[in-house]
Amino acid sequence: MFKYCFLLLVLSGQTCFGKLPSTITPCRRNDPQLEKCIIDAVYKLKPKLATGDLGEGYQTPALEPLYLDNIEIGNSRQFQAVFSEIMAYGGSNFRIDKLSANASDISYDVSLTLPKIEFTGKYMMRLNILLLDIQGKGTMEGNFENAKANVKMRGTRYLRDGVEYVKFTKMPIRINARQFKLRLNNLFNGDKVLGEVGNRIINENQELYLKEIIPGLERELSQKFLMIANEILETTTFDEMFPTD
Repeated sequence: MFKYCFLLLVLSGQTCFGKLPSTITPCRRNDPQLEKCIIDAVYKLKPKLATGDLGEGYQTPALEPLYLDNIEIGNSRQFQAVFSEIMAYGGSNFRIDKLSANASDISYDVSLTLPKIEFTGKYMMRLNILLLDIQGKGTMEGNFENAKANVKMRGTRYLRDGVEYVKFTKMPIRINARQFKLRLNNLFNGDKVLGEVGNRIINENQELYLKEIIPGLERELSQKFLMIANEILETTTFDEMFPTD
């Protein structure tokens, strides 16, 4: 999601990496139809986002697959989990539902729909649900459909050596995933019968653990993407990112 949002930010200015490849249509910060310009440019570029090869030597991290590692969530007696080595597929099929952009104030609100995301990875989990203590450690796979994501990107300008730069101060992410399926392998130390029961209970009672998983995932993604964004922006002046001509 950060890649989508940062791409929107780059398109609303010139670029923070030098000359834009011809596949990217730049949008100026004083464009009266800035949001429409950004959305049109993103959809034009969308087929190239899966590999990250935008042409003319311009490379961004590939969206297929998207890699996440070591997400620790839940710290209560009812729920503890660590997810790692997660490979997610389907992110390049995103839809932009709504965009609000203010380049001068470094303010962007983006609403996205992800039609279907499939993922694999490793897990270590303990979940107390319906009086059953479900625990295990192994591999996992799953998917979710029609997930919604809302991202607020807020930044500020600051002076360094007499030159104005930009940095983000916060980037909260909110995720709503309702149609969710998860399969955990090796539950109950590989007991097939108990493992099937555990997976069935988990999928039939998603609301009981998603309220623990989603906030942790939102927090980890927000912190990670905020750090990456500011690393990218560190060498870019405000006028380079947001030209008026």
